Amino acid sequence: MNTSPLDVRLDSKHPVEIEPGLFWVGFADYEAGFSNNPYLLLDEDEAILFDPGPGHPVFRDLIMNKIAEIINPSLIRYIVVHHQDPDLCGMIPLIEDLLHPELVIIAHPRSALFLPYYGIRKALLPVGDGDSLILKSGKRLEFHYTPYLHFAGAMVTYSPERKALFSSDIFGVFNRDWKLFADASYVDLARHFIEHYVCSKEAVLYTYRKLKSLSIKMILPQHGGIIREEDVDLFVDMLKDTNPGILIRELSNKPDKKQIQHLLDTAQNWISVWMQKDMHFADFDALKQYALSQGPATVSMLYDMLTREAQVMGVANPLVTGAVHQWMGAEGTSPNRLIDSFRNRLLTSQYSMLYGDEPNIERLLQRRFNALKMKLAIIFIDIRGFTGWSTERSPDEIIGMLNKEQSLILRIINSTGGRLNKSMGDGLLAYYPETKIPECLMAAIKIHKELKKVSLLPVGIGIDFGEVVLGDIGEELRIDFTLIGSTVNNSSRCCDSAGKHQITMGETFYSQLPEPTRIFIGEFPDFAKISSKRKPLDPELTAFRFTAV
Repeated sequence: MNTSPLDVRLDSKHPVEIEPGLFWVGFADYEAGFSNNPYLLLDEDEAILFDPGPGHPVFRDLIMNKIAEIINPSLIRYIVVHHQDPDLCGMIPLIEDLLHPELVIIAHPRSALFLPYYGIRKALLPVGDGDSLILKSGKRLEFHYTPYLHFAGAMVTYSPERKALFSSDIFGVFNRDWKLFADASYVDLARHFIEHYVCSKEAVLYTYRKLKSLSIKMILPQHGGIIREEDVDLFVDMLKDTNPGILIRELSNKPDKKQIQHLLDTAQNWISVWMQKDMHFADFDALKQYALSQGPATVSMLYDMLTREAQVMGVANPLVTGAVHQWMGAEGTSPNRLIDSFRNRLLTSQYSMLYGDEPNIERLLQRRFNALKMKLAIIFIDIRGFTGWSTERSPDEIIGMLNKEQSLILRIINSTGGRLNKSMGDGLLAYYPETKIPECLMAAIKIHKELKKVSLLPVGIGIDFGEVVLGDIGEELRIDFTLIGSTVNNSSRCCDSAGKHQITMGETFYSQLPEPTRIFIGEFPDFAKISSKRKPLDPELTAFRFTAV
């Protein structure tokens, strides 16, 4: 087979069009051997997003940036969730207000039961086995149950027109040499995945028969690589040869000293290849401590590798039983390595962000929090007169108004390249990369116009530009992905000085605007240079203010 450009390692910055109208918008971490594969399906003026991804802002930004390269996210009318795991569903509350106003989330009833606990507010549509969704174009998506692979409420989606199967965790793979398109070497990896994450052979055979009844030309799993037509039968037929339930069998026969030494030697060879350097450990305790220091992916794959070798020997994996964790010295592995890997790649490549070197940032890093220093445009938006308006309103009316207001504002911010940092009651804090300064201002003007057009409450908007620190800040029991620095404070002060329908921008932000944009806003009737103080002892803040509508 000739090697396609899509067979090589991908740059995670951009989406990949698999075939016309079908896009991979996921990410891969080669260090961890983990890929996550959300897919975007376009159908005329509608779009369907499959299994969006994990619930951290860095993943949201990574995936939403890719979607924005393809379409306006507000065209996404449906999200299909194949089961309830957080690596599929955690992102939904972070993006649902950026998508279609009448967004519907489709899931198995048993999955739909758990989804509200993520904080999802949009409509849920439970679907039955063999149910169909007829799109506006008349094309159809079919939903088929695959119970216990690897959840009671697991399902897959089949597109009859494309003969494409969105297979969720079925045919999932963990692979440090990941490529977007699978080859025959992925078959054993996919078998191992099922044998470790599924218990029942009966469940696997049920799904095997279900898939054999469909005419499939392409399989799109949530993890691993996309399976092309020439390999579909190879992978589907693999299901009937699996032997699931390894984790139960491995507990029944503990290894002797000689077998333990053989397994230790095998593990050392494996981890030497994994880390790309020679590794030697006195015993399994030392090996495990090293794996813990490298993060969850290394731990998980070490356990799986040893389980496979132990299975060949007919004994239990020595890592899964018998350890004693003392209360004074119990140590775990930090999940930060996985998050940091993606965040550093995303922020550095897409936002030109650099590691900070100030002492306070070093202290954060020593506490295993990740912080980066960068230049951003910061925008504060606050509803004017909200307290008085809400005094005589019911709680439902107040929350309803806030949801409408913030949904409109966030669609504008997201569609122009900005990102929400946090919602603060009747206010919002968002940010734009240095390359999107004019878009930030035009978004602020558009927000005022759109709010007035639909008779929502007026806002005041403050903007400034400069260096900020972005990262995980807070107590160890409550970490917040946030922004800090004088630029954030200045934009907040600018917002304080902006009345209804007004925009106040700091002098630094104004100086970064292109000359045509400065001429444009200079023609607003009340455009003026002002000085602002939040408190009597504060220094004067020079800014520019105008009424946008």
